Amino acid sequence: MYTVRIHSQLEDRLDAEFYNPEALKTVQKIDGLGNTKRLGQLIADGYRVVYHGTDSIKGIPEEKLLPFLSPTQIDDQGSIDFSAADKLPLYYKDDYPKGLAVAGELLIEVKGNVSKVGVVPEAFPKHLMVSGSLYKASFNADTNSRYVLAFLKSKHGQILKNRLTSNTIINYIAKDALYSIPLFAANSDVQKYIGNKVHQAERLRAWATTRGEAIGALVANEAMRSACAATEKQHNRPQLEDLSHRLDPKYYGNRAVAVLRQAKVLGKPLSSLVKTIANGFEERIFFNEGRDYITVTEVSSGRLDLSSAPKIAHTTEVPDKAIIHERCALIVRTGSIGTAVKVDVRDRGAVISSHLIRLEFEDEAAAAAVAAYFCSPAGKILQHKISYGAVQPQIGQDELLALPIPQFVLDVKEQILALVTEQERAIRASKSLTAAAKYLVESLIEGQLTEAELLTAEKALQAGNDRLDRLILSRLNTDGIDGQGPALFGDLDELYQLLTQAEGD
Repeated sequence: MYTVRIHSQLEDRLDAEFYNPEALKTVQKIDGLGNTKRLGQLIADGYRVVYHGTDSIKGIPEEKLLPFLSPTQIDDQGSIDFSAADKLPLYYKDDYPKGLAVAGELLIEVKGNVSKVGVVPEAFPKHLMVSGSLYKASFNADTNSRYVLAFLKSKHGQILKNRLTSNTIINYIAKDALYSIPLFAANSDVQKYIGNKVHQAERLRAWATTRGEAIGALVANEAMRSACAATEKQHNRPQLEDLSHRLDPKYYGNRAVAVLRQAKVLGKPLSSLVKTIANGFEERIFFNEGRDYITVTEVSSGRLDLSSAPKIAHTTEVPDKAIIHERCALIVRTGSIGTAVKVDVRDRGAVISSHLIRLEFEDEAAAAAVAAYFCSPAGKILQHKISYGAVQPQIGQDELLALPIPQFVLDVKEQILALVTEQERAIRASKSLTAAAKYLVESLIEGQLTEAELLTAEKALQAGNDRLDRLILSRLNTDGIDGQGPALFGDLDELYQLLTQAEGD
């Protein structure tokens, strides 16, 4: 609850949230920097395409469809997951040409949560259509769209954006309101320095995607792909060797049976590979600080992400079976069946809930190979085959251990481990770079860094000298510049090595 008296700052808005003290203080701070411009002054071409994309795609072949991007596919870091985009009929590109994405465009969520901001990367799906819940903006030559993204993702940008929402049911930001956001128009080379951090993050994400594709190629062969492509039928006639104690029809689906048969021919049961298997344990008392507690949410993206994991007390008695390390793979036991992740060494010591199964192996490469296989189409089919439960699907340990792992996957386990490690490093570095851009904007606004410092660092980078860049990045912590948290970049040499690899591939 707050009370504020408005005189000179009164505008054409009468809603209280628009005048909340934190927002007014932020506006004053940015306007006081001396080089402030309204967002609308920087946009060269911007619009919101108003349509809903509800046309049915039933029966339309894949080549007659186009991807439809909505805020759902943009994460809190600004990363865009094109693989999760919905589909629309191809004719939308002709009916709504302004809705087609263009590389470098800024995408601003203006309907719903209104917190998402992203930039269309250099490589994106052909005929990518953008939802009307996102505002598309291109900028003039002196404005770096990725710098604007960093500004809007900063704590100052989020405050300024949130105060503009209207409507009592679904949040919405009108174009005129969006254009009124005061933005610190830093020197163009300073914008480039900060924007390049976002750009580097994009390149690392793209490179991580290629690592994932390489992993996918290693955990599949023609025989397994053929089994996965078997046409689903309403009936099947299993052989005697296919039968078990299970009587549910799903278990004997023709595709699931075909995949299991082929995997048995090519491999050996998981039970012959694991050292131990166990479920985690349940805890429901959480704290702001403590030991990371992993639920299904933390692995639902296909990798283990502890950034928002709940915390349990360090004094809580945790059974050994629930503690993870880098030789472990985690399988979702309850809920989102078909998800498997390999534990990174930086996450060792975290604790898993009982909704996850912990597979411990003798070596790290085996954990990587098995997790990668269970994430493949064949692995997902087998996990869904053995799941049970009408309301919430579950997997039993005994049936999981009986699933076969193809030998050709185990033969390349070291290659898989190397790719998984590179992929994980790239994803973590990309997140840190996006956070770095945000913190650099905040430090400029708060006076912790000057434009001159960043300008000098950018000029040095252009000359091939990264010393000042390293010095600035070394000051960044997980809670901002010169903060109290852990270093944002634990190993700057690794960061530069990754950027070089991503640039070279």
